[in-house]
Amino acid sequence: MTLATNLHRLPNGLTVLTREVHTAPIATNWIWYKVGGRNERVGISGISHWCEHMLFKGTPSMPKGAFDATIARNGGTFNGFTWIDYTAYYETLPADRLSLGLQIEADRMVNSSFDPDEVASERTVIISEREGNENSPSFWLDEELRSTAFKVHPYRNGVIGWKSDLRAMTREDLYTHYKTFYAPNNAVLVVVGAFNTDEVLKQIEELYGSIPQGLPLPEVRGEEPEQQGERRVHVSRPGPNSMIQMAFHAPPATSPDWAALTVLDAVLTGGKSPSFTGGGAQTNRSARLYRALVEGELATGAYSSFMATLDPFLFEIGATVRPDRTVEQVEQALYTEIEKLQQTPISEAELHKIQRQVRAQQAYSLERISNQAMMLGMWQTLDSYERADSSLDEIAAVTAADVQRVAQQYLAPKQRNVGVFTPSNSSGGGQITPTARTFHPALSFYNAKAAEAEATAAANNAPPATRHVLSNGIVVLLQRNPNSPTVSIQGEIALGQVHEPSALNGVAVFTAAALTRGTTTRSFHDITNLTEDRGCSIAASAGRHTTSFGGKALSDDAPLILELLADVLRNPTFPEREIERLRTQFTTMLRQSEQDTRSQASKAAREQLYPSNHPYYFSPNGSLDTVPGITTADLAAFAKRYHPAATTIAIVGAIDETAILAEVERWFGDWQGQGEPPTTAVPTVDLPPTVLRREIEVAGKTQSDLVWAVPGLARTDPDFYAAMMANLVLGQLGLMGRLGENVRDKQGLAYYATSRIDADVGAGAWIIYAGINAKNVDRALSAIQEEVDHLLAEGISELERSDSVAYLTGMLGISLEANSGIANMLLNIERYNLGLDYVQRYPEIIGSITLEQIHAAAKRLLSSERYVIGVAGPAA
Repeated sequence: MTLATNLHRLPNGLTVLTREVHTAPIATNWIWYKVGGRNERVGISGISHWCEHMLFKGTPSMPKGAFDATIARNGGTFNGFTWIDYTAYYETLPADRLSLGLQIEADRMVNSSFDPDEVASERTVIISEREGNENSPSFWLDEELRSTAFKVHPYRNGVIGWKSDLRAMTREDLYTHYKTFYAPNNAVLVVVGAFNTDEVLKQIEELYGSIPQGLPLPEVRGEEPEQQGERRVHVSRPGPNSMIQMAFHAPPATSPDWAALTVLDAVLTGGKSPSFTGGGAQTNRSARLYRALVEGELATGAYSSFMATLDPFLFEIGATVRPDRTVEQVEQALYTEIEKLQQTPISEAELHKIQRQVRAQQAYSLERISNQAMMLGMWQTLDSYERADSSLDEIAAVTAADVQRVAQQYLAPKQRNVGVFTPSNSSGGGQITPTARTFHPALSFYNAKAAEAEATAAANNAPPATRHVLSNGIVVLLQRNPNSPTVSIQGEIALGQVHEPSALNGVAVFTAAALTRGTTTRSFHDITNLTEDRGCSIAASAGRHTTSFGGKALSDDAPLILELLADVLRNPTFPEREIERLRTQFTTMLRQSEQDTRSQASKAAREQLYPSNHPYYFSPNGSLDTVPGITTADLAAFAKRYHPAATTIAIVGAIDETAILAEVERWFGDWQGQGEPPTTAVPTVDLPPTVLRREIEVAGKTQSDLVWAVPGLARTDPDFYAAMMANLVLGQLGLMGRLGENVRDKQGLAYYATSRIDADVGAGAWIIYAGINAKNVDRALSAIQEEVDHLLAEGISELERSDSVAYLTGMLGISLEANSGIANMLLNIERYNLGLDYVQRYPEIIGSITLEQIHAAAKRLLSSERYVIGVAGPAA
């Protein structure tokens, strides 16, 4: 699908790309600066990323906090990120407010403040971000391997920066870097969405045309010399599993070998989504490294990566070693797979599979206008925007001989850098840390009635969803989206962790993961070959209350997805060998979670909040006490409890409703469940009698995670919307709401501080999270309690309420942009009995919530004296 893109250049050098897409009343603007890790040196490593943070600190005309609030009031999102080659910022808004995003970026291109006090505060935040990364052994391994592979080129320094540089960086360093690289002649502005191109170009010329062209940019002179032989590095720290990572020098995006190397990467681990945010089909299970290492019972996971970059970078391959295997065994297996590619051309069938996967992944990505803008901006920054579309033609032209040639040329031993991580003891490892700032909802052109009217109009303009009930009780929800060539199928069965006995904790998740491992008519290989050959996928998973299943495909393959989903749900066989492979992966994950500070802090809080006989006391993933003992008979017994009368299927995309409903009837219509459908009853719990605190020391970490929690409420509770808005103000709006403003922004104690309410069938917890240096835990807890007390005492302001209404209303349209988002909304509508007109009623529901209701909900649920705290990390 090729869409018309216009290129325009202003006299000051600003490159402008516009693409009109009128599928939804949404528009997004991105601005890309050609500055990142490659433009740095030791002494100022990490400076581009720090500058990115500072651009959220305001300008004289829009002071600190105003960006966030403005975007929130206009129902949009914004964010920014830094990489080795570029820094990018974006705003996604209702289409009639596109000018707001353009104004923000024009303003902060030249007027960002870099206040010395803000620089000092942000230093702690940046170091906290790095320390969060340091909690992961893979970060240490990747950093060591990259700095070994590159001796001269600044790619060796990465993006986050060396801690010594972060401690020494000055305000003058940052401001000079900003004034050097933030200039129109070093920028690409991309605008995609529902607008008139001529009108938008006029606005852009008015906003950006008077900005002076910047000075000549410093050259990147660090040309990496040819590597003369294999280099090896060994990292030993606390961690649960050994890992091996290989990095081979590879060419830039402009190389004629880029497409062949992209195909080589896909041969190893499947075609990847071109979007930074993922969302594509899973395509790795029929790929070579999965088959050789994971199915070969050598590794619990394997990956490869080849990225488009300005200068020659790296082709990477890696694996996590099974506990009963050695690094040497996995390393030799990786060499064996490389040698196969070098000695024997891949088959035409394998090549065709990869090419179809790549086409499908691009189609899934293009459902979102933000992804379209991202791809255009990235390619224009690296080469030419035209490659956002033409790259598919490049990949289609790749031959088997091309793949063999690049494998021989670039994966040669002389080019190889090998990094090995081995645990120094049984502690540490596996930290899951937040990636960049969360999407920042954010003030001035606010018109609540217009926002509500637009969201309602968007919902009314979409084809209406329809609801159908099969004779066996399955509910089918259909919505046609003629603007997409893809189909998203999502389903759920009301059977999850809350329905399992405590002795079999984890059986719901284990069973769901095992469904695709074989049926009475198809092996795991048959299933993965059928789907991945076509660039589609199916999957199943489970959580606290439901087992979910689904798939995504190009529209012609939707009947195949339904056939396969019916097969795995109704006819699973749980082959012993496949189950043991899965068990090893689950136990590895559980060992990692025991050394994951956020997981351990959450566990500590959860086990204090709920009694040991409450289903929420347990993790849906089970534990090392239960998962090793779950048998194939246990899995089969749990699967027999799946019931059509507890099942909902939502199908959204390029569908003929009559035809697709017939396919659902064909594959699911004669399914008969055993016994009565499951019911769900989750007991409520009271506030704890006092403040309860549990601390867990995790060796080898540099940052602690803390969790503050109280019991919350169910999704169907009458106070849900009021509590949701209270939480939005407390820990989500802007840079993570009031919590972020205090803990992160004012005091510089954390990279993130946020909150959420786990409202579902049962009353989940109201939770506050933060990642904190161990010595600052008590200060952060005091700041958190200060914000909770403030909310209890005063509630929120009318301005905060109106910001929340506009944000929630505007975000509804953005969340329904992709087929998967619509399907998920339809499942929620059915699960909570909201009615198919819920989307149309939503603005009115949100807009009617009063300050008094919000304050009452906060006072009902929060407490100054009765809550639980979980802390996990290094000794203070």
